[in-house]
Amino acid sequence: MIKGKIKLFIIDNDPIFRLGLRTAIEKYADFEIIGEGNTSNDTFRELTQGLILNILVIGIALDGTVPENSGLQFCQKLRRLYPQLPIFLLIPDLKPRRIATIKSWGVRGYCHKSSSVNTVIEGLHSVAYGDFYWQEHNTPSGWLPMALSRVSRPGRQQIEDSLQEINEQLAKEDLSDWERVFLVGRKRELLAARWVANRLLAADISTVQEESSSLQRSPKGELAVAPPTALTPTPVFEDSAYQKIFGRIVTDIQLGLINRTKIPLEIDILQPQIQQDLLFMILERLSKTLTEIRQANSSILDSENYLRALWQWVANNFITKYYDQTNNELQEQLIEMTWLEFNSIKANIFNHIYSTSEVFDYLLGKPAFVVDNIIYKSDDSAAIARVELLLHNLIIQIANAVMQVVLNNFYDLEIFKYNLYNSEYKSTRAITSFRNDLSWRYRQEMYWFNPQNIFESRYCLFIVNNGRIKTLFIYAPRTEELEQLKGLPWLATIAIETRDAIAPRLRSLIALAGSAVVFILTQVIGKGLGLIGKGIIQGIGSTIKDAPHNIKNNKK
Repeated sequence: MIKGKIKLFIIDNDPIFRLGLRTAIEKYADFEIIGEGNTSNDTFRELTQGLILNILVIGIALDGTVPENSGLQFCQKLRRLYPQLPIFLLIPDLKPRRIATIKSWGVRGYCHKSSSVNTVIEGLHSVAYGDFYWQEHNTPSGWLPMALSRVSRPGRQQIEDSLQEINEQLAKEDLSDWERVFLVGRKRELLAARWVANRLLAADISTVQEESSSLQRSPKGELAVAPPTALTPTPVFEDSAYQKIFGRIVTDIQLGLINRTKIPLEIDILQPQIQQDLLFMILERLSKTLTEIRQANSSILDSENYLRALWQWVANNFITKYYDQTNNELQEQLIEMTWLEFNSIKANIFNHIYSTSEVFDYLLGKPAFVVDNIIYKSDDSAAIARVELLLHNLIIQIANAVMQVVLNNFYDLEIFKYNLYNSEYKSTRAITSFRNDLSWRYRQEMYWFNPQNIFESRYCLFIVNNGRIKTLFIYAPRTEELEQLKGLPWLATIAIETRDAIAPRLRSLIALAGSAVVFILTQVIGKGLGLIGKGIIQGIGSTIKDAPHNIKNNKK
């Protein structure tokens, strides 16, 4: 007998489908639906609230209507974040190749999205008891469909390859509107062609015997409730004033930190899990720092000193954690190193972190926050959203500053190569090249990018969005900084201003010159060549006409 109800959480981007599935399942007394959501970060955040589930039911569409955080990619992220949670898929047109991929992630079961409710319930019961359930495919019979399937396989594979190539192109952020419209239309055509081929050419024929395609029920006993879905390790934030904001940032970090900025960052050298551990450490220490400030009841907030103390603490603890926690001599050396490194890190990183003091004031309970020169209450959604972006940038920049200490002093330690670095950064040559890229980046920022941002009255933020690190520019007045520029940075602003002044006129001159060249080629040279050609053709025609007459005269 079942002890308690089977607790389900439904995920699908279509609210009508979620409603229909919920209504159908609730008719069965042994099921309880404790939540639902779509494939968004909000769903991840809800799952981290300590929910206890038996099965996570995910409905997936393969039509590419939601490009980010959807479909099988969403399922893969869930398996990575919640490896202990059974997942049951409702998905159309699941091919044997996809079945093998999904099984490798640890998914427990699958039903076709158009299956009957009884079939879905049977699969959910099986997964709840710890078994696998993989619905069998409807295999076309006869030698003709089999033969057509084999003959058409190269063509169908070409469709799949073309779809993958188009999806990669659509993921690029620098596409023009016309290019994106063309690619979306091309993708729609390929999807239609694939659908027709799958229906006519027996594309769903299974060539590999699936081990778990048939239902294998274990003897019914007491249902084992799945463990809580809370991730470990996750920072614990005591103060409710910023607990919600920090919790959302934790979820953003858990989704991944793939650098998509085309700007080399110090944390790029780290393994993904180490990146997350470092940023979690920064968040935890920031939470404790804010608590200490509150308890001290300090009327003067020195954000620069707090930022420096935060960075030093994280650098010391991060390095000793992965090197030697019991080495007191190393800890003393680290304190001295961070003091020596501070000036360069301040010039390269800390001086360019936007609105640090305002973020500290907000997290310490200031009742208002200014966004784009508009004052919002601290609990307003616009203020919360801006603070989250600023915190993204703050913790990423502090993590880069921590890794600067490592790369400047311990970059070639074998223990760090194996415990911290990505596999492509194991050789001394690769690490040296990475450090050179960072050095060149800071030179470019000093002499060009930072002056350009000052001249354009903006700041560049590093934010985390859907598992990727991206850049975001926000407006901010920087008149005083512009007036203080000297030397090469000042010349960079002059070059930008000169370019802006000359470029429109130069483009007009080029357009005028181009029009003149076209006119000369078409109206003068073209017509002249046309007249010459016409004369030649007329001469040839006259010669041909006169030829018979000359022949007759010769005969006479």
